Amino acid sequence: MHITGIGEREQIMCVLTIAVPIFNMEWCLENNLATYDDPRLSGRVEVICLNNASEDGSKGIIEKYTAARPEIFRLMDRSSRGYGSSINAALAAARGSYFRIIDADDWVNTEDLVKLADALESCEADVVLTDYRIVDMSSGTETPVLAGDKGVPYGQVLTDCRWPGITLPSIHNTTYRTALLRACGFEMPDQRFFVDEQYVILPYLRARSVVYFPYDIYRYQVANPEQSTSPKNRAKYLAHREENLKDILAEYNRIRREEPQNSALPYCRERLLRGIGDHFTTLDIYVEDRREGRALAAAWRAYIRENAPELWGSVQRKSVILGLANRLGLSLPAYLRLKSRFVKG
Repeated sequence: MHITGIGEREQIMCVLTIAVPIFNMEWCLENNLATYDDPRLSGRVEVICLNNASEDGSKGIIEKYTAARPEIFRLMDRSSRGYGSSINAALAAARGSYFRIIDADDWVNTEDLVKLADALESCEADVVLTDYRIVDMSSGTETPVLAGDKGVPYGQVLTDCRWPGITLPSIHNTTYRTALLRACGFEMPDQRFFVDEQYVILPYLRARSVVYFPYDIYRYQVANPEQSTSPKNRAKYLAHREENLKDILAEYNRIRREEPQNSALPYCRERLLRGIGDHFTTLDIYVEDRREGRALAAAWRAYIRENAPELWGSVQRKSVILGLANRLGLSLPAYLRLKSRFVKG
């Protein structure tokens, strides 16, 4: 693994490290990197571009930015394509007081990123949450996800991490204090999809303070059939999702036993409920062979009953409805219509 960047100034700290995992992203990478190319971020924000054995022109695009503004951009050349290991490598090399991830097919609002860098200069919270927008790749329609519209008190440092019940942290709005990630020994599993679920849950269980800032930063692009969250890929990589949920469930159960007063437990519980229920959707609806899907859903149902009896009652109804939809052979659009009427989450 080879890193190029600011050379002899390597030990100088900045306020924020942004990790951008890249594999064959020539088609969108310019759009991503251009949004950090601002002199107001120089010396304060570093962007680690993780070139994960790309076979297209991604490296050349990165080198253009590292040459023009080495005080912001760093190239980390890797022989592995693994997403999780690339994030682990970025965290190990990070010089920023805070750390966040931005996927290569997404981008940021530069003006609000500058505001975040300003705020982080004096911030001490373990978790920093910001606003973002969901951008439809086909239509260009933007849907804002603004915590303030849901009653979140911006700028108020909360000394516990109780989930307020109105907005959920996601990879698109979560920035962690780098020291927290390192102190809790967080590592992303490698060679798996959907590992962002672990990123936004497991370190949060170790956090002791959180703050929401009113900065609309991340632009999350959806409706790309190649995304891991597309119906096709959710079915293809269902085992990855299941492994991640089992890891999170094991940690949740451990914290419940050893730290029952941990203020982040309700948040973790809500994320697990959504993930467990959503996995039933994958098995019962997205798996093309419905009989195979039923068998997988039955095994998942048994696992949850045995390992998470405290959660089972909250997902049982959804499991029953999805099982019925499977047996009726409902298409995905027909299920979504059913879900809008009868199923929460």
